[in-house]
Amino acid sequence: MHHIYFSELGAVHLFCALASLALGLVVLLLRKGTRLHRAIGLCYVMAMLAVNGSALMLYHMTGHFEVFHVLALVSLSGIVSGVAAAIFRGNNWLHSHYRSMSFSYVGLLAAAAAEAMVRVPALHVHSTAMGIAIGVAMAVLFGIGGSIAVRRLKPSVLASIPSGARS
Repeated sequence: MHHIYFSELGAVHLFCALASLALGLVVLLLRKGTRLHRAIGLCYVMAMLAVNGSALMLYHMTGHFEVFHVLALVSLSGIVSGVAAAIFRGNNWLHSHYRSMSFSYVGLLAAAAAEAMVRVPALHVHSTAMGIAIGVAMAVLFGIGGSIAVRRLKPSVLASIPSGARS
C-alpha cells in the first residue's frame, strides 16, 4: 500500500506541518501579547523548527539538495528573525516580529498547497512546464495575497496588544 509519507521522518514532517498549520491559525486569531499567545506561539515555533529541520533531512524525491531545501532555510530564517525580534526587542521589534511570523504562516500555507499538488492524486501535474507554471502562479499569488493580508491585518492586530506588552 502506498502511504502519504515515505518514511518515519516523513511522518514526523507531516505531523509537525499539520500541527504548525493549526497552531499558527490559533496564534493569528488570539489577542496578541498575552501569555496564551506566547505559549501557543512557542509551540508554533517548535513545530515549525521540526518541520523545517525534517524538511532539510528529506531527500527521497531527487536524492539531493533542491529548491524545497532552500525554501526550508528561508522559512527557518524567518522564524528565527521573528523570535529574535520578540526576545531582544530592539527598534521596531514589534513590526519585525509581526511581519516575520505572519510571512512564516503564509509560507507554510504555500508549502501546504504545493504538497497537496504532489500528494493528492486529483491535483497531480503531469508535465514539467505545467508544474513550473503552477509553481510560479502560486508563488505570485501567495506573495501578493500574503502582503495584502499582512498589511490589512496589521492595524487591528497591533491595536489588540496591551500597551505593557509592546515595550
